[in-house]
Amino acid sequence: MWPVGLPDGRVTVPLSAHADELVAEDARAILAFLRRTPAAPGDIAAHIVATRRIRRHRAVVRAGDVDELAAALRAVADGREHPLVTRSTRRTTGRTAFVFAGQGSQWPSMGAESYQRLPAYRAEADRLDAAFRAAGLPSPLRFLTGPADPAAVSQFELQSAQFVHSVALAAVWRTYGVLPDLTIGHSLGEVAAAYVAATITLDDAVAVLVARSHAIASIPGDHSVAVLGLNPEQAGEVIAATDGWLELSGVNAGATVAVSGERTAVEAVVATVRARGQFARQLAMSFPAHTTAMETRRESFVAALPASVFADSPVQFIGSATGAVVAPGTRFETYWYANLRNTIRFDRAVQTAIRAHTDIYVEMSAHPSLLIAVEDGLERAGTGEGALLLGSGHRDRPITDTLAENIAAAAAADPTYRWADLLPHEAAPMRGFPGAPMRAEHLWAAPEPLPSVPAITVSAETWKPRSPGPRSRAKTVAVVEMNGAAELSAALRDAVTRHSGATAADADEAEVVIAVAPASEQSGVHATIEALARGIDDGLLDYAGSLGPRCRDVWLLTAGAEHVHEHDPVADLAQSALAAMHRSVGFEHPDQNFHHLDLPATGEAAGLTAAIDVMLYETGELALRGHGDLYRRVLGDGAPPAAPWPLHSGILDNVVITGGSGAIGLSYARYLAAHGARRIVLLSRRGVDPVLLDGLAAEIVAPACDISDPVQLAAAAADHADGEATLLVHAAGTARFANRADVIGADVTEMAAAKIAGLEALTELWPIRYDARILLCSSVTGVWGGKGVAAYAAVNRMLDVMAARLRAAGRNCIAMRWGLWEGSGIVDAAEIARVERAGLRQMNPEIAVETSLHDHPTDPLVLSADPDRLRMFFGVDEQRSAVDSSPADSDQRMEAPAAVRSQLAVVLNVDATELDLDSSLFDLGVDSLLALDLRKRLKRLTGRTVPLATLLGGITGTDLIADLSEKVDTSSD
Repeated sequence: MWPVGLPDGRVTVPLSAHADELVAEDARAILAFLRRTPAAPGDIAAHIVATRRIRRHRAVVRAGDVDELAAALRAVADGREHPLVTRSTRRTTGRTAFVFAGQGSQWPSMGAESYQRLPAYRAEADRLDAAFRAAGLPSPLRFLTGPADPAAVSQFELQSAQFVHSVALAAVWRTYGVLPDLTIGHSLGEVAAAYVAATITLDDAVAVLVARSHAIASIPGDHSVAVLGLNPEQAGEVIAATDGWLELSGVNAGATVAVSGERTAVEAVVATVRARGQFARQLAMSFPAHTTAMETRRESFVAALPASVFADSPVQFIGSATGAVVAPGTRFETYWYANLRNTIRFDRAVQTAIRAHTDIYVEMSAHPSLLIAVEDGLERAGTGEGALLLGSGHRDRPITDTLAENIAAAAAADPTYRWADLLPHEAAPMRGFPGAPMRAEHLWAAPEPLPSVPAITVSAETWKPRSPGPRSRAKTVAVVEMNGAAELSAALRDAVTRHSGATAADADEAEVVIAVAPASEQSGVHATIEALARGIDDGLLDYAGSLGPRCRDVWLLTAGAEHVHEHDPVADLAQSALAAMHRSVGFEHPDQNFHHLDLPATGEAAGLTAAIDVMLYETGELALRGHGDLYRRVLGDGAPPAAPWPLHSGILDNVVITGGSGAIGLSYARYLAAHGARRIVLLSRRGVDPVLLDGLAAEIVAPACDISDPVQLAAAAADHADGEATLLVHAAGTARFANRADVIGADVTEMAAAKIAGLEALTELWPIRYDARILLCSSVTGVWGGKGVAAYAAVNRMLDVMAARLRAAGRNCIAMRWGLWEGSGIVDAAEIARVERAGLRQMNPEIAVETSLHDHPTDPLVLSADPDRLRMFFGVDEQRSAVDSSPADSDQRMEAPAAVRSQLAVVLNVDATELDLDSSLFDLGVDSLLALDLRKRLKRLTGRTVPLATLLGGITGTDLIADLSEKVDTSSD
């Protein structure tokens, strides 16, 4: 659970628009609204988050009351800087590094304010303190939160306090949704960095701190450390000219080093450097770490370490002992001695992070000490422009102010930040609030909101033979093994190496990435659900997070995931679910095209060479059957005619509806009762409010029953079945939405509990007449996917397979793949508004129910949509031929840069010279209708078809040019 509001108690109000000047216009419009209708910042923020999409140009206002909000909005309107306003125009989310400082800048009670005012900090500090106390060690809180005398504090207390402070600050950042992709440690800070990255355990971290502090404290003599504004060569010259023992102990940046040695020598070198007018500062450290003095403590230090190794983790840990990522399996005795003895190379650690495409750096310290070194590294690498460097505290400012300002900056820099999680409450109706600002020029094909479209569209999912397309140039290919797919992956890799059109490569270097689905070892419903959930938690979908910059096409290879023709067996539950998830994950990667190839259930096509041919030269949803016959999935064909049910022939004598308390279940109950149902049993977990059943003519029975619990279901059948069911409507189910990185196995388990496992239990335990009709409420999401719906799409695709299983068993079953259902409550208002803008509308419940009560020969897609915009979902048949793969007149062929710029200008009705091709097409104003127009124009001029998902998925004009240029080059080979 995220905290409500920022650490300083203020609320974030995100303004955004397609152009910078429109943000100022929006600020002026909101100011005018506030003058008419005073409203709290939290209400304004809730309304904006619930009703608007966050766009490229963003200004985030922090406000504690109306006066602060108005003052900040005036600054935005005037284009002025303001301490409560943060701006960003980032198009993509970069990688984030948490940076952990070493010893030297600590002071007594440096964490007192954080402990008092930050609940997340206090909770984490208390948890860590308990671990130290349980090990019989002194509490770090004495120095961290109290006015302890540094001279009376042990070396262990100093180091453990620094550890607790930085880890607790990281916990605060995490609670605000700012998470690390990697961590960087500096000396002592490496222990915290390794722990926060989850490459070492808390017990191991405590043990390392004990061993480390004992080794340092046992070095005899009076020592000190200083930071000098010199490069290593200059430092070497100064050290050589200074009396006494002194060594270079760290290189933080190109012109920032640390020296350690005898205190008198350190004091002398500080004086010398300052006399030259250069920076020099003596640190509050009394030991010569990172020098040859530590070599005498190696044996005892290593003996005190745990016999552990660094664990593998999604978060990479970069240590300054080596300046590189610490590999999983590295032994503690090797690394932690290097951490204590080696010269610190923080400069190299920063370069490693830069090469990993990190552009946000957050320092976890009471006062920034390393950000200037990070900035130096960025400048030397030539990547400093656009990077974001943030601290967690400052000596001269309240911790809450610093954190609030920097958390807001990190959030503003993230185009996908979840602003709703920071709101104090959900949005309430706010009449007269200005809409999102838009350009004055014509950019949209129709005004919003869209006109009501009451009609229902009934469509089908079919497979049609496809002639293979022409071969293009050779491509680099990587085969990614998903859990349990080792055998087929190995065979496919071998086939890739032997294929004349493919060159094997690693995933981060390949143009084509093939993810091989694991073979299904389970046929039972429960076992399949458990295996799929476990696979997700074990990284089943991680292949989509490891794509390199050269990757253009991502394939999922399955076996038996699709029912292509009548001779195919029923599709495999798990393979079908993976295909649905793959389609959905593709919406999160607009720079790549996600495709799917299905082999026969035996996994044997006409050799793997044929499969590689398809994945090198084809696109879309395809299947190989027979002797290499290729089929393409087609959406949008009209469904076959279906006769209406004869409702008065006994079909409605004994109706059972699951999900009986939900909007869909109740819609069926009302319709069927009004059309002659004699008896209706409504099954739901908590029963149905009798008020909702008032006025229904049928006999209504509504027991509380969780159908995913066989015991409850059997008891309900014994008490309430009253004969065999003549109609079963299965509308039970829940929905959880998350992007790939946030999908967990529990999402699938929870959603499949009633929808899949519950259906199986129902057909086994409830008496059902042999000729009863069974109607399953599925979703079009399982057919075409969508951003953030991977798990939901998978479960609905599994429900479609369950319908096929029941038909194969002789049951009269159909799965209705529904579009948006009016009042279903499955998605919130903001999501409904977003989907409606794309053309898919909410269905009238009565018309939807009536449409379903027909003898559909196949599982139909049933939805309400704007007829023109509906085409974006179904697309067009892209069957290639000599006619449609090139312009009618080859003299009309246009180069990609000219085609993209000229045709964008035409569809947007703007001057071509004014187009910012580095902006996404969405930010330029390309909606679904304009995308259709643009696609036709580009096809005519370049001969290439661009997927609509690409045009609407966030691609920039520059990337579109690159993509089309590559395709044109390919076609000429």
